[in-house]
Amino acid sequence: MMRIVNLSRTGLFVVMRSGALASLAGRTHWRSLDEVWSAARSENVPVSDFVVRTAAA
Repeated sequence: MMRIVNLSRTGLFVVMRSGALASLAGRTHWRSLDEVWSAARSENVPVSDFVVRTAAA
């Protein structure tokens, strides 16, 4: 199962699998959470509904 991470400083979203950056549909980052969900659905990949948010320092 993949985990979605929101990189608060940049505003981008990425997905992690086993602690490593992963790709969906050939992409490694997205501008919105909806885009991540859409990519995961199109690839039929299970994604955690918990979104990790990094701190914006």
